[in-house]
Amino acid sequence: GPLHSETYVPLGAPAAAFTSDLPVLLIHHFDRGRPSANTDTFASIQLYEPGTNGVTSLTNTPTLASRAVIAARGSSTEGNAKVSLKVEFQDELGFGRALGILGMPPDPDWVLYAPNNFEPILIHNPFAHQLSRDIGRYSPRTRFVEVYLVQRGLGPVAQTSYAGIYVLEEKIKLDDNRVDAPKLFPGQNQLPDISGGYLMKIDRPDPGDGGFFAANQWGLYVSPKEEEILQPDRTAQRDYLQRYMDDFGSALYGDQYRNPVTGYRAFVDVGSWIDHHLLNVLTFNVDALRLSAFFYKQRNGKLHFGPLWDFDRALYSTDGRDANAKTWRSNEGDLGTDFFNFTWWDRLFTDPDFYQAYVDRYQELRRSHFSTTNLTRLVDDLTSQVIRAQPREFAKWSVPLRGGGYTGEIRLLKTWLGLRTGFMDSQFVAPPTFTTPGQTVDRGHEVTLNVPANTTVYYTLDGSDPRAQGSSTGNDPAPGANQYPGPETAI
Repeated sequence: GPLHSETYVPLGAPAAAFTSDLPVLLIHHFDRGRPSANTDTFASIQLYEPGTNGVTSLTNTPTLASRAVIAARGSSTEGNAKVSLKVEFQDELGFGRALGILGMPPDPDWVLYAPNNFEPILIHNPFAHQLSRDIGRYSPRTRFVEVYLVQRGLGPVAQTSYAGIYVLEEKIKLDDNRVDAPKLFPGQNQLPDISGGYLMKIDRPDPGDGGFFAANQWGLYVSPKEEEILQPDRTAQRDYLQRYMDDFGSALYGDQYRNPVTGYRAFVDVGSWIDHHLLNVLTFNVDALRLSAFFYKQRNGKLHFGPLWDFDRALYSTDGRDANAKTWRSNEGDLGTDFFNFTWWDRLFTDPDFYQAYVDRYQELRRSHFSTTNLTRLVDDLTSQVIRAQPREFAKWSVPLRGGGYTGEIRLLKTWLGLRTGFMDSQFVAPPTFTTPGQTVDRGHEVTLNVPANTTVYYTLDGSDPRAQGSSTGNDPAPGANQYPGPETAI
């Protein structure tokens, strides 16, 4: 019959008595020590979930048990004592095994992210990923778990193997349930297949990777991987991508870059670029755009920026560069990312149409997902999931807590978010508001506008934009737009 295996893990007394309100992952890799970053190590993984009483116990039957390979991951955090892991579930023959975990879609590849000393509140990545998904942009799904990682010994699992709170999250990859672009296979060298999908990033290169240079920027191949796209049967794919990126750079930095047909808009999905930038600016991710910055090209489509990744040094972290919420760029350390002047973005923000679309999108989101109420609700939702396990995390790793303890960290983040959004609000001209909220009204209903001080407002009655597209100043009214004469005028 089909090859099948089972792994039985003995529990020491303290581990056998352990309970949690979070799911628990037990990872055993048979006395191989700390997982290596350069070599995949065989491991057995068991998942325990809360029962009907809401309590997780390692003496219950696991809801998932699988063979796997694991490896340490992370760039600047790879050497941390609390190690982050990449995980690939495998079957008995060593092939990838797609498993759905904790309600997330099935896949073999996952990341166990270890919240570190930069984020004592523990929620930075789940916060950013959830906010991105809420505004309609895919970002990895996440679940909080507690982890036992047995690195030494073959005897009963000891409480010393307790590793704390982790975030189980989807690895970024091309897939129907993840990055929405088709995977490209060898031999797909003709249109339309060759036009996508390509997943790339701006980041520190992995060992052995050289990347590519285009449009004034070094990029790295993610999918296809560099070792794959350099194969002879993928030469046409590599050449296609290089030409596309070169043409994008020529259009972006050319004299006609604002032309909607021949300029940068012919190459980029503007909405995804704006949303990606806004999410990183709102959270003040000091490494954004220049590290862990993913972007991809769909088949017969344009360049999309995203998904988001890596938010440990954001959201009022202990890094320090993101401490001052009332500035666009840090004045600490290496100053972090220059959001509005980094390569590609430096040119985009000189286009008044792009900048206005950016401001419009921010103000739209500010009324919904970026509202203070929603942001604080998201903080409460995520911290409520870990607050009972947090004392065990603290006892294990002793990451200092600001504000007098964990509830102080929650209070400080909420205050910081209020300052951050208040600062961003102050940088843009406030939009006019209506005396009647947006709704269907009877014919003849009169509406007046509340106009911000020292501004001139134009309006249309046919749903078109009252602002002329492509104007040199970005402030010219469109033909047919009406100037609103004053606060007492009814429309």
